Amino acid sequence: MTRTSGAALQRHGITESRGFLPNEDPLVRFDTSGYGSAIAEYLASLDALGGRLPELLDAGESRPVMDDLTLPPDGLVDGLSQRAVQRLCLLTGFFASGYVNEIGSGPVDSLPAGVAVPLYRSSQRLGRKPILSYDTISLHNFRRLDPAGELTLDNLDTVQQFTALSDEQWFVIIHVAIEAAAGPGLVAAADAQRAVRRDEPDKLRTHLRTIASSMETQTAVMGRMSEHNEPEVFARSFRPYYNGFDDVVYEGVEALDGEPQTLRGGSGAQSCVLPSLDGALGIEHKSTVLLEKLLDMRTYMPESHRAVVTAFEEDVDVRPYVCEQSDQPLREAFNRCVDSLREFRKVHFGQVMQYIRAQTGETTGTGGTDYEKFLGNLTDETANHRV
Repeated sequence: MTRTSGAALQRHGITESRGFLPNEDPLVRFDTSGYGSAIAEYLASLDALGGRLPELLDAGESRPVMDDLTLPPDGLVDGLSQRAVQRLCLLTGFFASGYVNEIGSGPVDSLPAGVAVPLYRSSQRLGRKPILSYDTISLHNFRRLDPAGELTLDNLDTVQQFTALSDEQWFVIIHVAIEAAAGPGLVAAADAQRAVRRDEPDKLRTHLRTIASSMETQTAVMGRMSEHNEPEVFARSFRPYYNGFDDVVYEGVEALDGEPQTLRGGSGAQSCVLPSLDGALGIEHKSTVLLEKLLDMRTYMPESHRAVVTAFEEDVDVRPYVCEQSDQPLREAFNRCVDSLREFRKVHFGQVMQYIRAQTGETTGTGGTDYEKFLGNLTDETANHRV
């Protein structure tokens, strides 16, 4: 039996207040109490290196430090809590991308074992690829200034950065706030599919309005990107660290047998929000090479989040049901959802052109896609689903 989207949300802890953000805030440092001295010292050393990373990268001195990192103590990853494994994955992901993509330094073809081994092992436990991706850049990279406060821009800060720039901090927390704002829409999308299954058009209308409102809030948050993130600073000072790896050997990782790894970098296309809503509403995209790349991005999502996207897609589509109804307010509510999704994609496309194309002339994103054609197609195809 196909799992319903509502059951998938519940099973994987996707909530109205947090969306795909973790139910507990990420650790800002390891809790070393309760561990033996070897593990405690090792974890403390990673915390310290995370704090020094912006300074080391700015000076072009990160690689010798990474080269000297020791291997993790035996059994480390298996003995850590889920939050601690996430922090280990975050730190070593930042170390790895800083090492390979260090601005102003030449290319490298390998990651030192002291970075590669803990990154690989923590990624394996989390069911993800061993590289810094959207989940570690954003979903697990925030802290609240007021721990009891809301997940809003005025109450958010980052846990880890490549630079000391406030532009990078703003870029990350914009994405965190968008993910939080998506929570009501995701829950409403599952409720909308349930309303279709139960033939409850009145309830469906309410849920569609919630989805649209959520999308409009997300777009408003994204629209604030330029307030504290200068396009030139973004393009030159920290975006290069989000690039992927081309034929990089993960030293010390026996499972990879010395085979060079080519992996996509962090990208907003690795967020699960829009694929989930597309799946629920019945918004389909034409099968193209670009769509294949979009689908490949899902392999960089956390395993549990991929399962949620799949559940939305395998559950009943809302659009065919709406088309069968003569209920004009229901159609208007659905079209508002489509319009809000299109507007989000349109604003995002404009920002990509402003922050990347205008600054660098590049047409390939950090995830390895031709973003100009790719994002334009997604926007147009979304608009075509009005009823």
